[in-house]
Amino acid sequence: MRLELGIFPVTDVVLSDRTAYEDGVVHVDANSLRDQLLSDARLDDIQFDVVHPGDAVRITTVRDQVEPRVKVEGQGVVYPGISSRPVDSVGSGRTNVLRGMSIFEVTNTVWYNGGDGDVETYFDMWGPGGEATPFGSMHNIVMSVVARDGAHVEEQNDAIHGAVLRAADLIAETTRNLTPESLEVSDLTSDDPALPRIAYVMAMRSSEHYSASLHAHWTAIYGITRLTPPWLLNPNELFDGAISGRASWELVNNPVAWGLAQRHGKDLNFAGVITIRTRWSSQKEKFLTAQQVASLCLSLRVDGVVVSWDSGGNDFMEVIRTIEACEKAGIDTVFMTQEESPSSGGPPLLEPLPEADAVVTTGFHGPAGGVVADIPVPERVIGRKELFRVDPASNQYTKIDASGPLTAIAWADRYGYMKASAFEY
Repeated sequence: MRLELGIFPVTDVVLSDRTAYEDGVVHVDANSLRDQLLSDARLDDIQFDVVHPGDAVRITTVRDQVEPRVKVEGQGVVYPGISSRPVDSVGSGRTNVLRGMSIFEVTNTVWYNGGDGDVETYFDMWGPGGEATPFGSMHNIVMSVVARDGAHVEEQNDAIHGAVLRAADLIAETTRNLTPESLEVSDLTSDDPALPRIAYVMAMRSSEHYSASLHAHWTAIYGITRLTPPWLLNPNELFDGAISGRASWELVNNPVAWGLAQRHGKDLNFAGVITIRTRWSSQKEKFLTAQQVASLCLSLRVDGVVVSWDSGGNDFMEVIRTIEACEKAGIDTVFMTQEESPSSGGPPLLEPLPEADAVVTTGFHGPAGGVVADIPVPERVIGRKELFRVDPASNQYTKIDASGPLTAIAWADRYGYMKASAFEY
């Protein structure tokens, strides 16, 4: 499978009387977009803001960040399946990309009813917070979406996320007949039998455990968020948004998968992306999931795997057991993970099994649910003026003032985007 990405660099985003891409500048006609999107009767209001690197702005109740992309050759649509979008398989042809911007999905609607469905993250565009995430160096559209009262939370989420994806479609569509500045190519059409076969295992939490719903909003694979057995995807499907709904920008730009794809046919064969759902309800289910990943790797005849994950302690059990199962099957395994903060008093990994002997760290969780930092007061807050976060004093979830100084960066680097590093021998 071969996928071309037509890159259109974004140097600025402005609210305008038209929607267009011109010489690196994205013009957005917010009034026209709002009128089109509010044709969905499940929505009450949408507000558009634009934020730039260095703006003293804090964006709260952020649910997703979407990179505008549009398929101009090949079947399907980018970000398929979710919010009633077509489910045709993606990953081939050409996709245009507006590189250097994202659309922030902001809403007071909870992810789902139950558990931690109302915990949201936040982003700063300046200072330590702006430097700690990829989004602080980008030009971003903030869509604050209000769903209609009385609709079921799943209907609200379907409409909210669908509006953001539709806006991304309309903005990216402006590049359809333009020539991209450059092309990036992921060509996985052939294997070299002399090279080692490597797979990438992505562990991603399902919302079903807490919500008791097959349709609750969260990270979706072709629109499916429920607990399912492992999936095997062509890596190019990932770059076309086959996994989306939460951290969508991070997933389509996943540097681990893209790096492996660029090495395909040179020093390795990229055998595929195996996605596993985490947060199963019983230890038996967790063991079974891990064993099935190892079995699938053996069927693919892989020599090594890279494993990443995206959530918390409950989910770690599936992840660490997957590493154990792969190693016991004779498959060399590298684990990319955040660590627990030294201040927690516990081990860096929740269950440090001996099979996890090749670990790449992307940082650690601070005691307040993120990386510890002295984060100053913003000039402006977009989104809810309170954050439902962990209070550093009590280590319990509570409401804290979003406009005040904070002590932790909420965003977690799951895939190795940032530049801080350390080596231990």
